[in-house]
Amino acid sequence: MASFSAWLLLQWLAYVIIGVGVLGAVLPVMPGPLLIWLGALLWAWADRFQCIGWPTLIILGLLMIAAGGSEIWMSALGARRGGASWQALLAGVALGIAGLVFSSLPGGITGVLAGILIVEARRSGGLRPALKSGGSFLLGYLLSAVVQLSLSLIMVAIFAWQAMGKP
Repeated sequence: MASFSAWLLLQWLAYVIIGVGVLGAVLPVMPGPLLIWLGALLWAWADRFQCIGWPTLIILGLLMIAAGGSEIWMSALGARRGGASWQALLAGVALGIAGLVFSSLPGGITGVLAGILIVEARRSGGLRPALKSGGSFLLGYLLSAVVQLSLSLIMVAIFAWQAMGKP
């Protein structure tokens, strides 16, 4: 870095990005794990990769991918365990994307849930199996939020250990 103050400013910006990333792991509006990784990358770059190197950034990247993927596969797994068909999941994805486009995250979640409920109600001929599939989807989604927060906190702990553990 050109000067100590620029280095310090970039490090503080990285801390803010990481903090927002932790919030994003709880609030599904922001890509929390991605922000944590980007904050760690910025901090490492500002430090000229002295304390945090590429091996640490790769480990954080793998945790980021696992956290991001957990939302998709845990929600789908929950719906499948609740009896949802693959057709219902595909309809849920289609309506979820439409919901995201037209009304952000709440619309995306509502769209997925509506797709599962509509297809499963038609396929099974009743509302009870559809509600079971939809409820299982929501349970999987909530479980994925816990996993995402846990992995995000592990990412922050690894970052802190590497960044603060060396003089």
